[in-house]
Amino acid sequence: MPNILILGGSGYLGLALGRSLVQSGTHIVWGTARSVEKAKLLATNEITPVEAEIADAEQLQNIILTNSIDVVVDTSSAYEHAGEILRGVISAATTRKEALAKEGAVGPKIGFVYTSGAWVHGSPGVRLNDLAPVGNVLAQDEPATVVAWRPAHEQAILAARDHLNVAIMRPYIIYGRGSWVFDSWWGPLAEAAKTGSDSVVKIPADISARAGVVHVDDVASVYHAAIDRLDGQLGSWPVFDVLTETISLVEIMENSKTVFQIHAPIEYIGSIGNPFLEALSISSKGDASRAKTVLGWTPKRTEFLLNLPVYIRAWQSSK
Repeated sequence: MPNILILGGSGYLGLALGRSLVQSGTHIVWGTARSVEKAKLLATNEITPVEAEIADAEQLQNIILTNSIDVVVDTSSAYEHAGEILRGVISAATTRKEALAKEGAVGPKIGFVYTSGAWVHGSPGVRLNDLAPVGNVLAQDEPATVVAWRPAHEQAILAARDHLNVAIMRPYIIYGRGSWVFDSWWGPLAEAAKTGSDSVVKIPADISARAGVVHVDDVASVYHAAIDRLDGQLGSWPVFDVLTETISLVEIMENSKTVFQIHAPIEYIGSIGNPFLEALSISSKGDASRAKTVLGWTPKRTEFLLNLPVYIRAWQSSK
């Protein structure tokens, strides 16, 4: 069974992916944890916890080699350390390759699955997919400010294909269970419901925002599919946008008001200079057809608005 190391293994997406891999019965899974409590959470889910500073390239290399890791999946939020993580994975792959070469042998490449995101597309004026250029002169729009560095990092990963089997996954807004991304949208509504106020509810977003959404379980399943196809089955462009639908923010918020049982009007006050809120205000026009055709991905958690009460209750319970 392949040995999989999930960076950010105890996190929101990492844990969902780890559970999917373990439940398949065809993978042995390790996951990084930043505390004793998180390590216990991983162990409870039959994932071997690893205490490591993933931003230390040498330490990461040693973990990969010591545990004979076949695939590394980066679901961490270590944005400023992304380069060091990639360097550690490449170094492990190079060390393994050189050791085999001394005996005239070859072996499989280490796999690396990186979590990018759809914000690299910005707010394009047309519908596009993961074949569309990002971060260069041919792109339809500039990336969101908070991820302006990411297109260059994607290119660095693609350039490492001499050493690694790679996949770049670009999830849109992930929902389900305790998704913190919705705090800035649902938080003000929850407060209004708590106080019973009929005053205007101010939402820090642009009224023109359109959200691409996907359930965390479906994200885990598409990553799982990519991992299983890393050995030459991803085609010449191993980059995949991941979403199930796009919905206007106004529609999301009006339906959310009904769930929270409030009647106060909403005022959209813009992103107030916050780069993260700016990214959430993007007008998404994405398409995940290639994830379905190349990876065989069949998302099961659709109809976001229809099931909104369930998702809001889950979000509230996580607070």
